[in-house]
This record gives sequence, structure tokens and C-alpha cells, in this order.
Amino acid sequence: MAPSRPPTFEATNARVTAAALELHRALRDALERALPRIDGARACGRALGLRRHLGWQVYAIARTADHAAVMRALPKSRGWTIVFKALHDAGCPETPLKVLREAIRAMDRELAADAGPVLRAAAAGALDTAAQRAAMLKARANATRANAVLHGVSVKTYLSSFLIGPVGAGGRFGMATATSIHGIRRTRPGVAWPIYYTLEAHDEAHPSRGVTTMKHRTSGIPPLVRDLSSPTADASCLRMHRDGETLMVELLDRGSANSDPLDLAFVEHLEHVSNLTKAHARCRLLFLMTTPTDRTVTEVWFHRSVTPATDPSASLVSSPNLNRRVLAEHGMERLPLEVDAVPVDHPSLPAALRKHSGVHAELLSEAAHRLGAPIQEFNGFQLEVPNPPWMSMVAMSFDC
Repeated sequence: MAPSRPPTFEATNARVTAAALELHRALRDALERALPRIDGARACGRALGLRRHLGWQVYAIARTADHAAVMRALPKSRGWTIVFKALHDAGCPETPLKVLREAIRAMDRELAADAGPVLRAAAAGALDTAAQRAAMLKARANATRANAVLHGVSVKTYLSSFLIGPVGAGGRFGMATATSIHGIRRTRPGVAWPIYYTLEAHDEAHPSRGVTTMKHRTSGIPPLVRDLSSPTADASCLRMHRDGETLMVELLDRGSANSDPLDLAFVEHLEHVSNLTKAHARCRLLFLMTTPTDRTVTEVWFHRSVTPATDPSASLVSSPNLNRRVLAEHGMERLPLEVDAVPVDHPSLPAALRKHSGVHAELLSEAAHRLGAPIQEFNGFQLEVPNPPWMSMVAMSFDC
């Protein structure tokens, strides 16, 4: 029988999460006191004289504000002993080391008292064994195919990129999005289907909070980049529709052309997202999967003038749109995710998606141009998720 959550799961989960985040803060402080300018896990390990895996564990815990990533990266007791000696030898003062020791003890106490693998798996949003991961990937692939048949609509590849910066006067910075949807098709007639949500409510006469869009010889669909979309992508198969406070792009019934795959591209720009002169703020970029999709890639690109306090961490969560009452009572359910966000220093897609690289690079270039800087001045983090569950959200979170 599959393991179930114990009655005390919620309370225990909250305590473990708090302990993991306190450990993150304590190790980050100790590492910054010893090595104030270390960029990357490899550089961190070398500076402390640690073996590659242990150096990665230390850097991952210190650079992520995600409790799941902290739990996955925890060293063993022997590893912590080596880490403390390395930090001491690197000149870390005793006070932050003392705080770190207490944070580790608190984490150990919570894990010793938890409900075993059930809590670890659910709290971390990860599966414990290779067999469990393989079973989850197979289940997700089957679910994608089943939902595509049930709803009569599907997407081969969905690429969504967020660009942040550069920092201007007063620490203000903007955000742009570059999205390309490849191989969207309908297998039977049906009602309009939402495929893309704009950054926020958009009115051409009065753009809300400075949202601007690319407009390439088209009308009716402001974010659409016609030059990089299918020639048939026009008002006969697409329309803008208001959904609460935002607008969405809907795919209409295309009649006899329903089964023909369609490629779409969108670019948007928000002039002012936040201000870096404020205290650290938790940022979360959420990408809702409205359509059964074979593979999605989500990216966040930071201009070199923006230095996030933590690297982006990845998660897969159920959508609050599924049941708002459940969301209000329990929060968003974290789903198992077998991959992490990886750093990328130039526009590049995973090998299986390289045929879309040209469009992807051009969209990123256009989005960066809207922000006032070349794409060469941005560094990114990329997350590839095969068969994300329909109506789930892919999220990338970081402190900025």
C-alpha cells in the first residue's frame, strides 16, 4: 500500500520548512563572512578546499531560499565537520559558526522526529528512488496523452523566458517576457481555448502600469510577434479575451485546419517591476500550464546589474484555479519535480529542442532590446520539465 500522510503532517512540515530556511540563512551568512565574493559551486568548493560534491552541497544550501533544495543538499555529519573546519580556516568568525551549528542541530532534531520518507518526499517535492522517479515520469507522460485526447488540444513545446533588469535610476528595473509555443494543434472542433496569459491587464489606450508589447504587422493580439509565428496566426484563429484582471490569448476553432500544427510567439515588457534599494524580497515567477504539453522550458535571465541574493530554485505546484477553497485551506500543493534549474550564459536550448533555437534566440534578443540592453549582458537559469501536469504551475523562486 502506498504511504499516506500522518495526522501531524502539516505541523511537522511547517517546522521542517522553517528549520531548513533557518539553516539556509545561517550557512549563507557564514559563507559570506568567509568568502564574500564567490560565484558558483565550483569556485566555492575550490576556495574552501572541499571535494566537488560537498562544495556543491554547501553552495546549494547557501544560495537557495527553497526548503526542498536545502533538504536535498544536506551533507552527512562527517561532511559538516569538514565544512566547519574549512569555514574556520577561511577566516569565518565564531559567532556565525555558532549560529550555523545551532541551525544544523535544529534541522537534525526535526528530521529525527519526522514521519520518515513520507514527509521528506512531500515536503521536498521530490521522490526518493530512481524507480519512483521513473514511475512518476511515465505517469506524467500518460496523463499528457490522455488529457490531449480528452480535451482535443495539445502543445509539443512551450518555451517561456523572463528577463529582469537592467537597474536604472533609483534602483528601478523592469521585466520582459519572451514566449514561444510550438506545435499547438486541435484534434476536433471545440470552444475557445486559453493558451497564453499576458503580464497583466492591457489596454492599448491606457496600458496598465506601463505594460508595452511588440507589435509586428498585426492587430487584435498585441503581444503576438507575427514575424516569428506561423503565417496563419491571425484573428481568424486567435483572439484576446479578458479573464478577471488580466487578458489571455485564446485559440479558436480553425475548422478544417484544426489538426495543422501552429507556432506562436509573444513578447511583452513591464517598465517597472521593483526597486533594488528595498530590503530583500521573495520573487516567484509562475507559469500556468493551460494546455497538455509534451515539454516545457522555463527561464529567468538577470542583467549583469542585477545580482539576486539566491539562485532561482524550481518547483512544480498544483494550480489554485483547480479548487480555490482547497487553496485557501491548504495552500498550493507541491508536486514531485525531478530536475533543478541550471545556469546558462547565452541563449541555448536542450539538445532535444535545438530546432527552435533560432526563434528562441531572436525572441530573447527582442525582449532584451525592450529593456534597453543587449541579451549578451544577461545570464540565465533554465528549467526543462517533460510532460508537466495539465493545470499545474512551473515556478522559479529567488531572493532579489
